[in-house]
Amino acid sequence: MAGGPQFAALFQGTCSGHGAGTGGSWHPGPGGGPVTPCSPGNLPTITALPMTSAHPVMGHWLPAPQLPFTVPLCATVIINGIIPIVNNDLLALHPTVSVYSATRTVGKCTIVAPTNAWWCHAYAGIGNVGGRESPAGHIRKCFATTKTVFFQGSLAGRMGDPLGNGTPTFPCQSVITGASPNVLIGI
Repeated sequence: MAGGPQFAALFQGTCSGHGAGTGGSWHPGPGGGPVTPCSPGNLPTITALPMTSAHPVMGHWLPAPQLPFTVPLCATVIINGIIPIVNNDLLALHPTVSVYSATRTVGKCTIVAPTNAWWCHAYAGIGNVGGRESPAGHIRKCFATTKTVFFQGSLAGRMGDPLGNGTPTFPCQSVITGASPNVLIGI
């Protein structure tokens, strides 16, 4: 959470990204024991868990461009020639290229095969596929932390503001890092 005055958030640069990206075994591991059938791919039997589980350690969602997903909520204010980000603005989907491993076994057959991190992420937001994150990623949303500065009736976004709230609909753990170099917004 951004504390004290911070620079105004803009639709420029990238978010912070999130996750340590250590990789590892999803099955056995956070997803449970080995799965069946004994075949490669993103299988329906692979457990999907919320972002608050092992994903922050095993997965890595790299910094991604802070582009609008929908029409910005505040298009009449311009800062340094760029539209600012305000509370509830949706930003472009945030993908991951992280891959976990999963042991798959049936009878005498046992293999360890890759499983995409996005397939293991339980996600209820825009673009989900059957309750899982899609290859395109999860949605990001500005959760403004200022309480006193409004642009066109919406709380202004600031550097350091979260792009998710930890729910299955808005799980992103990134913060805003693309901001004005000379416009400060108070608390």
